[in-house]
Amino acid sequence: MNVQSKIKSILNEGVKKKDFVGASYGIYINQHRYLGVTGYLDHHYKEKVKPYTLYDVASLTKVIVTTPLILKLIDDKKLSFDTEIKSILKDFKYQDITIKDLLIHGSGLPADIISSKTLKSKEELIERIYKAEVIYPKHSKIVYSDIGFLLLGLIIEKMYQMPINEVAENYIFKPLHMYQSTFKPKRIFTAPTEYRKDSVYQGLLKGKVHDEKAFAANGLTGHAGLFSTPNDILKFIQAILSNKFIFSNEMVDLMFQEQLVYKTDKGDILRRALGFQKPSLNMYFGSNYIYEDTIGHTGFTGCHLIIDRKRQIGVVVLSNAVHPYRDLNKIFTYRKRISDSIFT
Repeated sequence: MNVQSKIKSILNEGVKKKDFVGASYGIYINQHRYLGVTGYLDHHYKEKVKPYTLYDVASLTKVIVTTPLILKLIDDKKLSFDTEIKSILKDFKYQDITIKDLLIHGSGLPADIISSKTLKSKEELIERIYKAEVIYPKHSKIVYSDIGFLLLGLIIEKMYQMPINEVAENYIFKPLHMYQSTFKPKRIFTAPTEYRKDSVYQGLLKGKVHDEKAFAANGLTGHAGLFSTPNDILKFIQAILSNKFIFSNEMVDLMFQEQLVYKTDKGDILRRALGFQKPSLNMYFGSNYIYEDTIGHTGFTGCHLIIDRKRQIGVVVLSNAVHPYRDLNKIFTYRKRISDSIFT
């Protein structure tokens, strides 16, 4: 059985067991691209997933949009890793937190904004971001922080003087021919995510971003908001692997290097590169990763990507595994099996 058939078989199993309703995937291997879909768009099991179905990729936004745009600004000498956030965002209250601190999730800032479901506007979101308190000494641990990437998104908009979706369009999507990627999808082409029931919104999220903080900002943030397809994300991955990315090869090299490592109280090892995760045991990278040359990331909605530079392999799986409700999401174990079927 070839790699594409293995992945299709694994995902078909998940659909059959109703662990998720459907998925779309892409593999770049041996200089060939393979794309596929399986399952259905929603829990009514009537309409099948199509190659052009747009998925809410959640936190993959952090590495497909925000990280590259920040690294491009650094590569173009408009920022540095040591640039202090307060020097750009005057209302941010901490003097010593830098661009790099946010990229590696070691800034001291907390993971999230409390009661984000109550947020009703971008102005309210920004106010809450600036009120966030540091909760640990810098670099003493890794705390995966949406707040950090919300700040990076604001910096991108400040530096380019345009909304983040327009910056992404001009500097990533158009140069890499990612014509299906957007922060403003047409509802008819998108897979639904969750039924939301709170004071801000009630109903099925379809064509609207799942993340509550991004929702408050009309989908335009640095931590979430992107909708895309495996076809487009493979273009992104292939550009990195073929040294045809949006910034210098030296910056690409730096993007693969470990920047911070932390052992949790449970004994788990967390490793961060710039924006991306580095592999550790028992993660979605599987059992056969090549540590030095592998990076990846996941998205809350049920998405993940992995880039293996040494073996010139890339994989992306998109799903709406939080549909119809997030507590039904069972895609996690399938990620590791997919990796083990590819990275042998």
